[in-house]
Amino acid sequence: MVCLLAVGELFAIASVESASTQKVLAQKPPTPAAQEQANSPGKSDAVQAVEAKLAERRSPERDARLYESAVALFKAIEAGREPAAQRELLARALYEAATGGHANAWIDYGRCLWNGWGVREDRDAAIEAYKRAAELGSDYGAYLVAYNRYWSSKRFDEAYAYAQKALKGDDPEGEVRYLLGLMAYNGRGRPKDVADSLRLHQEAARRGNADALFELFVYAMQGIGDRSKALGYLQEAGKRNQPRACANLGALYATGQLEGLPKDLTESVKWYKLAADLGIGRAAAALGAMALRGEGMARDAQAAEAFFKRAEELGFDVEGYLRQIGLQRKA
Repeated sequence: MVCLLAVGELFAIASVESASTQKVLAQKPPTPAAQEQANSPGKSDAVQAVEAKLAERRSPERDARLYESAVALFKAIEAGREPAAQRELLARALYEAATGGHANAWIDYGRCLWNGWGVREDRDAAIEAYKRAAELGSDYGAYLVAYNRYWSSKRFDEAYAYAQKALKGDDPEGEVRYLLGLMAYNGRGRPKDVADSLRLHQEAARRGNADALFELFVYAMQGIGDRSKALGYLQEAGKRNQPRACANLGALYATGQLEGLPKDLTESVKWYKLAADLGIGRAAAALGAMALRGEGMARDAQAAEAFFKRAEELGFDVEGYLRQIGLQRKA
């Protein structure tokens, strides 16, 4: 079950495992600097709703309503209707609901810990909060533990164990099966099994998982699975804004090297721009080269330089790339 707080922690992963599950529980919940009555003048409905629920006697029903009020407060903060300072109240409410046994509240309190929202940033404690959610039966909590253990701390055995727990759920977006497919292919947390990796990626792709679709494209190009489906996998991944798929579509439209995809520089520019917007530095550099050459767009040295700067911002070695393709950056 996916919780409602919009966060980006899956792109910045914890690197050290927490020493104890009790680390989260031992923390005192954050308290506002000055506690006021719930219905004080000037407070918004969202704030008053959270404070009113906090003042109620604990019960499963109260904790469920408190969690809903906390999510509403989060949305108000994100929309700019509440100041960021209200994240302290948000974290307090989530912690209170979590300690009452609300699994999704543990996940979202973990996200507060991860991002430093209303509490001191503590990513080890965030992982432990996700574990608490998993203990309460949250498939998504188990997935978050598996993801971070796989990509960061390289605790592959633990990652595999939590992924198996997460697999007991519906896995509606195929995230768990995609992760397990990577484990099977690389032999991490389990014996290497390319055939099982292919099966897992296919199952994830049937759930619409863009990363799995791109992996199936790569597999097909390497002779794993049905090569005749390679282009279809790539196009489906591109439709879902998978960054590497968009970059590959840009490259393949530029060259016309893949059967079924004719050379089309206008299409190449379109896909490269999308890939660059999605964070692919090489795509931005390729756009710079095309602007220098006048390929798929008007020749424009200033536009080329803007693309090159964007590529560098994304960590790409523009100078090395230009040497490789025999171009010189304009002064």
